[in-house]
Amino acid sequence: MKILLKDFTAITLGEPPVREHLSIAIEDGVISKLMDDPPSLCEKDFDRVISGKDQLVIPGFINAHTHLAMVLMRGYADDLPLRRWLAEEIWPLEAQLTDEDVYWASLLGIAEMIRSGTTCFADMYFHMDVVAQAVKESGIRALLAYGIIAPELGDKLAQELRVTEEFVERHHGTAEGRIRTAVAPHAPYTCHPAVWQRAIELAQQHQLIIHTHLSETRGEVQEALQRWGKTPVAYLESLGVFEAPVLAAHCVHLADGDIRLLAEHDVNVVHNPTSNLKLASGVAPVKRLLDSGVNVALGTDGASSNNNLDLLEEIRLAALLQKGILEEASALAAPEALKLGTERGAWALGWNEIGRIEVGKRADLAILDMGRPHWVPQYEVISNLVYSAQAADVRTVIIDGRIVMEDHEIQTFDEEAAKAHVYAFQKRHGRRR
Repeated sequence: MKILLKDFTAITLGEPPVREHLSIAIEDGVISKLMDDPPSLCEKDFDRVISGKDQLVIPGFINAHTHLAMVLMRGYADDLPLRRWLAEEIWPLEAQLTDEDVYWASLLGIAEMIRSGTTCFADMYFHMDVVAQAVKESGIRALLAYGIIAPELGDKLAQELRVTEEFVERHHGTAEGRIRTAVAPHAPYTCHPAVWQRAIELAQQHQLIIHTHLSETRGEVQEALQRWGKTPVAYLESLGVFEAPVLAAHCVHLADGDIRLLAEHDVNVVHNPTSNLKLASGVAPVKRLLDSGVNVALGTDGASSNNNLDLLEEIRLAALLQKGILEEASALAAPEALKLGTERGAWALGWNEIGRIEVGKRADLAILDMGRPHWVPQYEVISNLVYSAQAADVRTVIIDGRIVMEDHEIQTFDEEAAKAHVYAFQKRHGRRR
């Protein structure tokens, strides 16, 4: 489909980062031309022409760490510390999940992300074949990985690795290239060294990313020091894990030496501000990481610990937290905070074809309504987006050149059916109201 976005205000993240009266031509899923209005192309040459009056077009948000199907547990076990939350509440319920549960939950989570302007996400979970099915049907873009938990040698470890290898073989590069796969040992404390060695081999063999949780809580770091005599970051470095590209979620509790290692090995960190706050884990040192040359992206984590998948909320909170903690108003300014949720997310996922509005990039775009009261006045459009905008402002979403939501209506799947199935799951398993 050939689409013309006509006469938009655009945050391109290029030079200049904001352009007025910009028209964008999209052909075969790619941004083919950027034109100052009036466009030099004839409208009748396009299948669709969308007018930009009072609307803003931006690169789609990139949610660099989530557990999509955990929307099933939204509000299920709130206000508990991480280890108790996992061991006593979440893991027992996850053991009862079926493919059907995860499929419909994935579609519901995708609907939530699309509605809030997210066009690409990185997921680590179970029943991943049906997650891939949901991604294919919905039109969204995703880096998918089966979450490996295998603390000891034995049959379970071998089975977890086999599931991972088979998933990579089935799905990497599918959905017209919208699905890529990763290798995902859950965390240093849940995976035997043999898992990490095989993960390194698979990542190097197939040119994949290793996606893991790292240094999320103070207790995790203390346990690592007692067990290995090293921080979790130093432990993974000693195993050679950082010889592969690594996507490390959380990285809340870091020593100076940890930050140096992350920078030295080009590890990509994913900051999950809402989840880390809600689980009382702390706040990642984002400004220190950026100042040290570490790439930082943003994630929502799962909806069970957030409790939503709104990346715009994470962008705003990331900026505010660094300002408040450091007592420095410019610690993470609006333009840099926005990059964490767009361009830096693309770098972290190894998806350099997205993240900006630029000729040659894939057309992953979100269109927001700027006619609402909280957008007025408009001295600085990027500041309004970061500090004033709401997820409900997202009106239309284009992914890979395909309109997946138009005028707030999902076009590619039945959102109401997904809601109904998740309500049915709540009825079967819910004990909280």
